[in-house]
Amino acid sequence: MARAEVREVVFRIRWRWVRLSAGVGAALGGLLLLWGYPQVQAVLVRSSSLRAEDVEATLARAPLLPSSTRAHLGVRYLYDPAIFDPPRALEHLRRAVRESPFDYRNWMHLGQGYEAVGDRARAEAAYRQAIAWAPEYFLPRWLYANFLLKHGERERALEAFARAARAHPEAAANIAELLQNEERVAQLARLVPEADVRARLCAFLLSRGALSAAVSLWRDLDWNEKAKLGLARIMIARGISTEHYALARALWCALGRRLSERAACSDDLVWNGGFELAPLREMVPALSLSTLGVSEEFAVPDRDFDWQIENEAGVMTRIAREEPYQGERALRIEFTRHENVRFSGVAQFVLLRPAATYEVCFAYKAEVRGDPRVVVEIVGARRGVPEENAVLFRWSLPREAGRAGWTLVREVFRTTPETSLALLRIRRVPADALADFVKGRLWFDAFSIHPIEDGVRPAEGEAL
Repeated sequence: MARAEVREVVFRIRWRWVRLSAGVGAALGGLLLLWGYPQVQAVLVRSSSLRAEDVEATLARAPLLPSSTRAHLGVRYLYDPAIFDPPRALEHLRRAVRESPFDYRNWMHLGQGYEAVGDRARAEAAYRQAIAWAPEYFLPRWLYANFLLKHGERERALEAFARAARAHPEAAANIAELLQNEERVAQLARLVPEADVRARLCAFLLSRGALSAAVSLWRDLDWNEKAKLGLARIMIARGISTEHYALARALWCALGRRLSERAACSDDLVWNGGFELAPLREMVPALSLSTLGVSEEFAVPDRDFDWQIENEAGVMTRIAREEPYQGERALRIEFTRHENVRFSGVAQFVLLRPAATYEVCFAYKAEVRGDPRVVVEIVGARRGVPEENAVLFRWSLPREAGRAGWTLVREVFRTTPETSLALLRIRRVPADALADFVKGRLWFDAFSIHPIEDGVRPAEGEAL
C-alpha cells in the first residue's frame, strides 16, 4: 500500500497587504464617521424641535437611535398642546421600554402615558417598576405619590410621599406645599422618623403661621439635633410676632432649662434680672429658614425674652464683675461721648397680664456728672413693636445721683386692659437745649417684676 506523501505548507504574511488593508479600513471608517456625525447631530437637534414629524421621519430612517430620543418624543406627544396625542405617545414609550427596559426614566414616562389615556392599573404598575429600578431616586416616587393623590388614595399617597422625603429630604417643603393641609403635614411627619425631614416640615408650618402644629413637631425632635435649638429661636420670634405670647414664653423657658442649669422661669417676670447668665442667643446660633428649604420672605424679626444689650454711638454697655448689688455681675453703662448722647441699647420683653398691678424693682449705682437723663421704662409692645404712647412705667435717674453706693428702687404700675406684652428698657434722650452734657458711668442690677394685690404698696426705695 502506497503511503501518501506529507508536504510542508508554509504561509507567508505579506505585511504590505496588511498595512494596505488597515489603511483602507481606517479611511472608510473615517468617511463613515464624517458622514454619521452630522446625521446624529441633526437627529439630536430635530428631536428637541417643535416639529414632531421631523423626529418621526428621522426615527423611520434610523431606527437604532437611543431609546431616550423615542421617549422624549413620546413625552412631547403628552405635554405639547400643539401635538397632544396620548395613543401615539404610548406607542413610542412602549417601544422605548422594550429597547431599554432597565432605564427607570422610560418606565416613569410610560406611567405618565398610561395615566393620560386613563389606564390606571398599568400606570401604577409602570410607576412602581420605575421605583424598583431607581429606589433611591426622588422623581419616580414623587410622580407615583402625585398619581395616588390625584386618584383620591390619600393614605397611600402620604406613605409614598414619606418614602420620597426620605430619599430626598430637601424636597420636604415642596411635598408639604402640595399637601396644603396642616393635619396632613403632621401625618406625613409621623411617617418619617428622620429628624432632618421633620425639622424641614416644622419650618414649613412656621412659614405658614401654623405655630401650634410646628411646636408639636418640634417637641418630637431630640435636643441633640442641630436644628432644634435654632427652630426654637424662630418659633419664639414667630410667637411674639403673632401674639402667641404664652406659647413663646413657654418655649423660651424650655430653651433656657436646656442651655443652663441655673436658668429657670419663676414668678419673676424678668429673665436674668441679675445679669448672672450669659445671653442665651449667644449660645444658640441663628438658623436661616432657607437652609430648611423655606423662603426667607416668611422670616420674622429675631425677638425673644432675653436682654438685648447693644453698644451705641458714645455709649459702651457690658455685663461686668464690679461690686454688683447681688450675685457676681451687674450691667455697666459708660458714656464715652459727652454731648448729645442718645441711647436705647438695653431692653427685654416681659409677658404681663391685662389690667393687673405689678411691682417693679431694680438697683442702681451712678458716678455721673452733668444731666443724666437716663430713664427706666416699661411700654406696651404689641407684636414686639414698642408703643411710645403706651408708657406703663417710667423712672428717671436723679441729677444728684453721682454718689457711691447702691440704691434700690421699688415702684408699682398697672397695665391697661389691652396690655399683654411689654418692653422693659433703659434709655437716654438728649435735652433740647444746646448744652447737653453727661459724663461718667452707672450700673444696674437685680431687675424684677412681680404681680401684687391691688391696694398693697411696697416700701420706698432705700440707699445701701
